[in-house]
Amino acid sequence: MTKPLDGIRVVDLTRVIVGPVATMLLADMGADVVKVEPPAGDDTRYLQAEHNPESCPYFIAVNRNKRSIVADITAPEGREIVGRLIAGADVLVHNFRPGIVERLGIDYAAARAIRPDIVYCSISAFGEDGPYARRPGTDVLLQAMGGLMSITGEPNGRPMRAGAPVIDMAAGISAAFAVVSALLRRLRTGEGEYIEGSLFDQAVFLQSPLFSAAALGKRNPERLGNWSPLALVMDLRARDGDLLVSLPSAKFWRLFCEVVGMPELRADARFRSTVSRLANQQSLMELLAPRFRAETVARWVERLVAAGVPCGPVLSYDAVLSDPQLERNRAFIAMDHEVAGPTKVVNFPFRLRHAPVAATRPAPTLGKHTDEILRELGYDTEAIGALRRRGITTPALLREE
Repeated sequence: MTKPLDGIRVVDLTRVIVGPVATMLLADMGADVVKVEPPAGDDTRYLQAEHNPESCPYFIAVNRNKRSIVADITAPEGREIVGRLIAGADVLVHNFRPGIVERLGIDYAAARAIRPDIVYCSISAFGEDGPYARRPGTDVLLQAMGGLMSITGEPNGRPMRAGAPVIDMAAGISAAFAVVSALLRRLRTGEGEYIEGSLFDQAVFLQSPLFSAAALGKRNPERLGNWSPLALVMDLRARDGDLLVSLPSAKFWRLFCEVVGMPELRADARFRSTVSRLANQQSLMELLAPRFRAETVARWVERLVAAGVPCGPVLSYDAVLSDPQLERNRAFIAMDHEVAGPTKVVNFPFRLRHAPVAATRPAPTLGKHTDEILRELGYDTEAIGALRRRGITTPALLREE
């Protein structure tokens, strides 16, 4: 069955999280993604020192469905390989810091000279010019500088980062969307495209409603922990764990009071409106605490869901991995990695009914497809051997002493 991007070839010069997520999504959609790695491999292979670089879970998570070729692009022979890849490619994606691709001779002008209709996507930390352009950046740094940490955490606590690399992941999704949009435009016009995006911009975009409110109200949002400034959100402790209840309107507040058997709360002046409930949320939580500790999470969720109240348990990762709804949604795919063995990876979160999109191949070991790809590029056996002997295409995974 034909996938949406069958026939599209992507030169993947990305590393760590954000770029690999973008190219993985393109690979999920059917593109032939050729991941070009230095002899030591993508930095992501080393993010968890206790794992073999060939089986690091972080690398496995964001590099499925790709082919890996080793090429030292600091050497002329490595840049020649990339040039040949570009000549037969539709897309090039990189997340080098500004200035590096120019020094390596793989900037947009150079790529366009080889393939005039190339879709070229550059992802950086702060943007390609401006006062911060040459700075290095990471997900957590951009959470800090983009305002996200300032609104995350307990009201009187320190600013906190989100527990997952949300900016890296979101920027990867945005980049993939931009690439597909550019390919659609090229189909109509025959023209390539230069796409440029940054983690800094992505961090701000993720908080669009809050920034609009801050700009109009001319004040910073406060840190509220798990509470919300817009509607009543309560993290409650039951007998055997935690659950979260969300009451976005007066209707749900009424249903909630009925389920918990405390109709008197509705008549209490402190809780008659959304504004007053938010202003007195701490008092409300104190009143509810003994009632919720009397029963289990499962029992509370059963009763509240039956009444139509938005709620659910606070789940740990092991519980999420075996959640029946996620199993029904096919959110996780079992794969057999040649080094890590049987593992689960997270599936593409949307399904195309007539063009199935899924993980079909696990993340490649370093240079697994080097000879295969070189032959496709016109290198003969002698030339392939020479490149390997000179170390241009030879894997050289780093090992800690």
